[in-house]
Formats: sequence, C-alpha cells, structure tokens
Amino acid sequence: MDERKLTVAAIGLQGAAEILLDIAWGEPTLRIAAVGDTDPTRAEAAARKYECASYTDYRQLIVQNKVDLLIVGAPPHQSTEYIRQAIQKKMNILTQWPWAVNFEQGAEFINLAEREGVLFVVAQNGRFSRPFEQVMQYLHNSVEQSNTLYLISAVCHLPSGPLKPSQRWLYDPQLSGGGVLMQNCYNLIDELVLCFGLPQRVYTLTQSQAPDRQQRLSLTEDTAIVSMQFSDTLMGQICASRTLGPARRHLRIHGKDLHLTATPEEVVLCDNAGNELNRTAYENDQRSALGRLLENLAKHLIEPEKNPLYPEHGIDLNTLAVIEAAYLSARTGMAEQPGRILRLGGAESSALL
Repeated sequence: MDERKLTVAAIGLQGAAEILLDIAWGEPTLRIAAVGDTDPTRAEAAARKYECASYTDYRQLIVQNKVDLLIVGAPPHQSTEYIRQAIQKKMNILTQWPWAVNFEQGAEFINLAEREGVLFVVAQNGRFSRPFEQVMQYLHNSVEQSNTLYLISAVCHLPSGPLKPSQRWLYDPQLSGGGVLMQNCYNLIDELVLCFGLPQRVYTLTQSQAPDRQQRLSLTEDTAIVSMQFSDTLMGQICASRTLGPARRHLRIHGKDLHLTATPEEVVLCDNAGNELNRTAYENDQRSALGRLLENLAKHLIEPEKNPLYPEHGIDLNTLAVIEAAYLSARTGMAEQPGRILRLGGAESSALL
C-alpha cells in the first residue's frame, strides 16, 4: 500500500456511496481508480467526472484493479458475492447501511475480513455527526455529575409513500432483511449501542399496513415498537414507522434532573420542569460527517499505529445483533438477548460495549 495515497473504487453509485466518492475526489491522500454501476449511463458519467475507468460488471472491476478501499453502494442482495471477492483480494470495504440482510451474513463479512487482514467498515455518518458528539459529551458529564439516567426514548417516523418499481425489493424480507427497523433505524440503533452498550434484552412488536393478513406475512414491517433493557435502572424504547407522519427523528435521554433531545439538526437540553437550558443547531452536517468518517478511515489505513479506527473494527455486529434480536422477539413474542446472538454467531471478537 502506498504510504501517501490510497487507491479507491466504488460499486453501486447511489446514496451515501455517491457522497463518499465525491468527498474522496477532493482528498489528496485518495485516488479514484474505477467506478461501477449496473446503469451504464451513471457509470460513464461518474468515470468522466472522476477521470477513471468505468464498469457495469462489478466482478471485472474487482479483478482488473488493485484497490486499497472499495466503497459499496449497491444493496446487500446485489453485492454480497462481490464483497466476498473483494475481501479475498485484500480490499478494505466501506459500505453504506444496511450492509447485510441478517446477522449471519454480517458475521461472515466481519470474520472473513479479519482472516484476510482487512477492514469492513459501515459508513454510518451519525457516528461522526456533531449532534452525536454532543450527546456523548452529555453522557460523560452525566457520569461525572452523578446525573442518573433512567429512560431513553427515540422516534423514527419517515413516511415514504409508494415505493418506485426499482425499490420493490424492500417489501421482500428475504432480499431486504427487514422493513423499517433494518432499513430506516439502523443508524439510530447503532448510535444507541455506541452510547449505552449492548442491551441485555430486546422486546419488539411489529406490524404491516397491508390490506389482508396473508399479504402481511410476506411483506416487511412498516411500523415497530422496540423496548430495550440496558440495566436494572435504564430502559429504552424506539417507535418507528414509515407510514406515520409527520417526518421526525429524535433521541431523548431522561435523567434525574435533566433531559436532552437530539435530532440531526439540533440538540436541546432542558430541566425536568421543561425549562430550556441550552440549544445548539447543526445544519447540513451529513456530508461533513461522512467526510470525517472517511478521513478517520484513510488515516488509519495509512498509519494505523498513530490513528486508531473509530469505532473499533467489528462493532457493527453489535448493531446487527440488536436488530436480529428485535426480529426474533417479534416472531417469538418473548424478550431476546443480543449478547446470546453474538455468542451463538461465533462473534466473541466483536467489542461488547
């Protein structure tokens, strides 16, 4: 690997992957070697913009290029075999979420990456967002000031309307891995796990608004309630829906004396009488958060001793274990243990927070 430059390629030029590729183009330590997309028009346009080769066959891109970092924007059901191939060719992977259709597949990717001596990283921009940094600082201060935390409540309402024909696979549990929890709440659950650690137990109720019961059995859920027990004194709850409105995404942390509400745009601190103590706005932070994520990863790949990876490699399995426990609970009607799923999946090496 070049000590000063990393060679980058991308497959699936959509979503966060498209933003990451654009950020990489402006980074002096990164060089874009190839781009790939099943849409030839999109692939050729990106190749002209970034002055690199274009491919419509992902396999050929991987075979014909020596790449340090492969950015994956294609959904899991379209990219699984190519991710395996890239890891076996010693390529580090940076993929957008959700990055696997279930915990078993996620564990396979992480374990394969560890065996091959490369990284498998999820581009969860919330980890590097300014609101998340302020939440983490608040939690640190709460420990120092003995502000006992009792309850975490989160809302993720993202009414999306009818899906485009090209998005119909999101209705199929076998292809998408799940509905609103997997596709829309991954970031939120990931942030909860980073903040509070792995829940001891997860209990979930899900439903679909499909018109008849038989149809509901073959569709992913569009509404879910998730209850989590982090300790004997700390509980959490997520209310998620892609049919209910208005659009809203927030995380609220209730303590003995204060409560904090964080959204992607602002963080508000109030006392328990409802008096506002502080409000900080963060506008248009998504791109800059992804930039900080890519910078952290690039620096770690170039000089790992001086630049630790945040969060540590394999931590994404904790998030997938919570989601897996949520779906298992919805089927069994009982509370499930994410830690047990990690152990049964042979994922003891992931960091249990």
